[in-house]
Amino acid sequence: MKIISCILLILLSISGIEAQNRIIKGMVLDGDFNNEPLPGATISVPTSEGKAMAGTTSDLNGNFALEVSADVTYLEVRFVGYQTQKVSLKPNVNQYKVILKSSSKEMDELVVTGYQKIDRRKLTAAVTTLNISDEKIGAVKSIDQALAGQISGLSTVSTSGAPGAPVKIRIRGTASINGTQEPLWVLDGIPLEGTDIPDMEDLKDIDNIYQTSIAGINPSDIESITVLKDAAATAIYGARAANGVIVITTKKGKAGKPQVNFSTKLTYSPNINMDRLNLLNSNEKVNLELDLLRSDYTLRENKGDVARILNSMGLTSAYKQGGWDALTPEAQTAINRLRHIHTDWNDILFRDVFNQEYNFSISGGNEKANYYTSVGYYDEQGNVTGVDNNRFNVTLKTNYQVNKLLKLGASIFANQRQQKSYMTDYNGF
Repeated sequence: MKIISCILLILLSISGIEAQNRIIKGMVLDGDFNNEPLPGATISVPTSEGKAMAGTTSDLNGNFALEVSADVTYLEVRFVGYQTQKVSLKPNVNQYKVILKSSSKEMDELVVTGYQKIDRRKLTAAVTTLNISDEKIGAVKSIDQALAGQISGLSTVSTSGAPGAPVKIRIRGTASINGTQEPLWVLDGIPLEGTDIPDMEDLKDIDNIYQTSIAGINPSDIESITVLKDAAATAIYGARAANGVIVITTKKGKAGKPQVNFSTKLTYSPNINMDRLNLLNSNEKVNLELDLLRSDYTLRENKGDVARILNSMGLTSAYKQGGWDALTPEAQTAINRLRHIHTDWNDILFRDVFNQEYNFSISGGNEKANYYTSVGYYDEQGNVTGVDNNRFNVTLKTNYQVNKLLKLGASIFANQRQQKSYMTDYNGF
């Protein structure tokens, strides 16, 4: 009798526990494709909600049903390539509709190496991808300057302080003694020629301005930069990739309504302040030249206005032997006149500058074709008078899906041929 009572007690307790469970039903929809049903989504109870995890998957119509206990407060809905959605369960509601949105972070798992797209986990080469944004571009003049301090193992050194001066780039140090040391630049899959930085002797030639092949690229037209650092890049681009490869991907149009963008950058650089320098005035400069002429220091002793006056009057030797009193009154008057000449060379050689940049772009397209058009103007004035750098860019980029266009052309040709055949039969009749 006691055994029967115990069994009845256990059955009653089990039925009481089952009475506390409830069945949650719902539908999982794809938020990126007009809320179409999403089959194969995983609906589960998080481990934090209980010791045993319960779960199920949505069917072909996106429907699901899951039995959970009364103390479960929310469910998690997952699908590959989509953001995980948490569904809060209400006490008296057992029917839910879940809309999942795609996750843009999944694109970061792929790396474009030049000839293929490979999973980052399976990639053994040293590759770094840099997504270009307005924050990273800042007020730089060219894209090679935008790489400074952005990628590990890549060093940049400006060849001069002139506006638009080329930047010397080294990827993992110097790779050659006599050959070129510059990396290979690849623009939208096309290797660029003439990537060598000009020599210092060439840069001294003010009549011929030398630049690199990527100097004319507008940084605002670039979407991302991929840097291939190790020897694996030679399998893609050959021996020219021994110093590393910098792959540039420019922006392109996307399907949808036309997108119009306009941006402007205005920068101001004040004149160089030379007040911190302890410079000589005119009187001190004249005394320095006179003292140097009577000393044993013979380097550049014929330079300066004092030496010019003494040489023109033939009094250089007399001054070295007898000093100031050995000079004629005319020579002393001419030298003393120099003490009252005060020229502000800082104001003559340098200036305040105002730099300006304007960028305008329009892009759009559909499933068969897309376009991207941009116009850019950049005007940079150097602090040195007469030194400036101007750049004007026009970009026209259009992509077509050839297969669809060929199919469309073939269908039009077939329709015209069918109409011609029909007219022939009619005339024959």
